[in-house]
Amino acid sequence: MKIGILGGSFNPAHLGHMKLSLSAIELLDLDSVWWLITKQNPLKSKEEYLPYDLRIKKAALIANGTKIKLICTEEETNSTYAIDNLRHIKKKNIHDNFIYLMGADSFISLDKWKDYENIFEEVPIAVFNRLGFENHIIDSYIGKKYEKYRLNYNSRGLLYKKNPCWIFIKDFKENISSTELRLEK
Repeated sequence: MKIGILGGSFNPAHLGHMKLSLSAIELLDLDSVWWLITKQNPLKSKEEYLPYDLRIKKAALIANGTKIKLICTEEETNSTYAIDNLRHIKKKNIHDNFIYLMGADSFISLDKWKDYENIFEEVPIAVFNRLGFENHIIDSYIGKKYEKYRLNYNSRGLLYKKNPCWIFIKDFKENISSTELRLEK
């Protein structure tokens, strides 16, 4: 199976997560998308978070009836870092092909993630545009560092052939923010 992994806080889950996931299923010919919900993003303050159980419940409501599955591996890995959880998922599912899905805002700050180079070595990455981020992706530190590994959309069939590789889904222009949704309440 080909499975997309969308990691994040889902604080709360929203239609932007859903649109990205459903677009990934269609555009990348995925069988499923797994939402890897973290208890605590190492780069964010604990005070920003809705309770974990509530985030899971809201994500389950939004994902209900779709090809989206919720997974929580942090208890098994004893880690909140994406690289540790990705390796764990791959080890438990050796016959599946995985691709890491992320929004443009996350890609731009990827160099702050633990062992981000190893994420590129472990799985291909699909970056989905956010309104106003088009130029920032290519000009970012990560965009420049991994420029020669970027595939164009028509070459997306090569995503599972050799890592590192990544693709930028430019025509996706979502701009919903979990932070803004929390502030509206």
